[in-house]
Amino acid sequence: MYFDIHTHHLSACPSEAIYNADSNYMPTPDEAIYISVGIHPWHLTDEDYPVRLQWVESMLQDDKRIIALGEAGLDKCCDTPYTLQEEAFRKVISLSEHYCRPLIIHAVKAYNELIALKKEVHPSQPWIIHGFRGKKELAQSLVNQGFYLSFGERYHADALREMPEGSFLFETDESLVPISSLYGRAAEIRGISPESLAHEVCRTVNSLFFNR
Repeated sequence: MYFDIHTHHLSACPSEAIYNADSNYMPTPDEAIYISVGIHPWHLTDEDYPVRLQWVESMLQDDKRIIALGEAGLDKCCDTPYTLQEEAFRKVISLSEHYCRPLIIHAVKAYNELIALKKEVHPSQPWIIHGFRGKKELAQSLVNQGFYLSFGERYHADALREMPEGSFLFETDESLVPISSLYGRAAEIRGISPESLAHEVCRTVNSLFFNR
């Protein structure tokens, strides 16, 4: 099974993917089996923040398919005021802890702030940085801080090659490349078969999302 932990497209195999629901694109497809919900820092405003938060809270109460919070996080390259991003992110962190759901994180040029925040709140839930594209040194630092990293279509091969077993995942995000192709490329980089890699990642997926 080639599990996709973060996708904006309904998977051909819904039982093998976490569909990222968004308040801008309601309703969530009935066919989606596993869902994540969050408050993305892009396009967030003071006016719509309460509406987005209410949507997330109502989804958590009403939709039993939700197995993760996110994506949510910090992005220093978007126009949303940083203080508002942090307020929304802290709220999603709180919901992640309250509902005991792993947190899928969007982070752009804010890794120092993300590390500091993790040290401050001491979360009990796993923190997963999605779409990681950083270099090997940053990847190693984040893993040492207890983060999990999810790799999509674009990344530094050296970063993935050096990842310890059990610390990484895969996703399609907004890409139309099949998740099986991403596993195939990653397996070649790590020098193992796609089947072995899928089995390895499946154990990580189960420990993070299902066997808890």
